[in-house]
Amino acid sequence: MPKSILFVHQGYELYGSDRTLVQSVQAAATRWPHSRITVLLPSDGVLRSVLQSVVDDVRIVDLAILRKSNLKSMKFRDAAGLLKKIFGARRMMQTYDITYVNTAVVMDYILAAGFVSRPRMVHVHEIPSGLAAVFFSTILALSRSFVLFNSHATRRSFWLPPWQQNAVVWNGVAAPAETGREPAHAKLNLLLIGRFNSWKGQAILLRAIAQLSADVRDRVSARLVGSVFGKQDHFADELVRMIEDEGLSGVVEILPFTTNPSHHYAWSDVVVVPSTRPEPFGLVAVEAMAAARSVIAASHGGITEIVVNGVTGTFVAPGSASSLAAAIMAYVKEPARAAAEGIAGRERFREQFEESRYRLKITDIISKLCGPESA
Repeated sequence: MPKSILFVHQGYELYGSDRTLVQSVQAAATRWPHSRITVLLPSDGVLRSVLQSVVDDVRIVDLAILRKSNLKSMKFRDAAGLLKKIFGARRMMQTYDITYVNTAVVMDYILAAGFVSRPRMVHVHEIPSGLAAVFFSTILALSRSFVLFNSHATRRSFWLPPWQQNAVVWNGVAAPAETGREPAHAKLNLLLIGRFNSWKGQAILLRAIAQLSADVRDRVSARLVGSVFGKQDHFADELVRMIEDEGLSGVVEILPFTTNPSHHYAWSDVVVVPSTRPEPFGLVAVEAMAAARSVIAASHGGITEIVVNGVTGTFVAPGSASSLAAAIMAYVKEPARAAAEGIAGRERFREQFEESRYRLKITDIISKLCGPESA
């Protein structure tokens, strides 16, 4: 078995990739309870608190995190500081049986991996495009690491040399204790959970609701649940303005991000994932299906591997408010449809996306990378 495992992560909250990290750490701690497990995070936050209930050694360190939005602003003067971090990362990695880097933006540890003799793996949760796709593909190739992708869509966005080992493992979630609904209600309750940013699609949903005829709109309620990253408050401010400008104050409410959204799923009839850029996976869709909720989703990215169109939900054209409005109208006119698709989604969740399947696959990969003695 691996006697020591180092996990490195770029976040500190409890959104998709953060929660996937928790599952991976829990899986390793459960399978190898006597192993030394360390987790490195770039900042303190709720994620650290959750991880400290799993393992003892959770450290806050100055990691070289490259946000894709900052790719064009890289400066040569940053090279000296990055080089120092790469050497520090290499020294750290050499003291563990295996290093697990969660997401492709942890520059120091991914670049250091190419100079480490110990096993290492990078779990990719991003779908880059253009220059970013070339850049991240290059650093992954240079890392000589085992690359784990969270969907086939994510895998297709990278170019790796044919000899570099890689695999696709879908994320999973724990089955909820209850999947009940709130008491019968006259309206179709639409739920969108996600980061408030430029591409999660909150604005698309607002435009779609605004396009509905007055009589249909009266039969709809919507919740936007989430928060901004860092100081990007302008994304939330813009949504508030849109709700006021479109006269949707009585239809749409904005609620803060929560680490336990079960009550939001219980409130909802349909969960909407209208992302304008491809979702690398789509954990919210899996959570919705686990809670027996139908899903309306933009038809691109990893979510096309989760939702079955016409069976567990409905696909709409990415970025199209009119396509989303038509889908919403169809559910309003056929109320029983959402419940039937929710039941089908729950069955698909049990077959493909239950958390125990994910945990077993992750620890099997770690075991194989560490060699026969850990199998």
